[in-house]
Amino acid sequence: MNTINISHSHCYDKQTACSKADEMLEEIAQKYGLSIESSGDGEIIFSGSGISGNVEIKEDEILLFAKLGFLMAAMKPIIASEIQKKLESKF
Repeated sequence: MNTINISHSHCYDKQTACSKADEMLEEIAQKYGLSIESSGDGEIIFSGSGISGNVEIKEDEILLFAKLGFLMAAMKPIIASEIQKKLESKF
């Protein structure tokens, strides 16, 4: 399946977690040419060539969903691993 679903716990207040998630996505966006749109309500939407999805920041958990296009699907393990490492370093 060409999707990535990651759940990662955090111990920050929601506002701090949102800031950290924004920082993390900015780093990923630069590498993969993504545009990011924050709803300001704990959800961040991202999209680019071959990848789109969203991040939902809950009180104690970050939920990331990404849908990969045909060409990006081949890089799924690399992308998922990179996202997981970024989450671990930020949270």
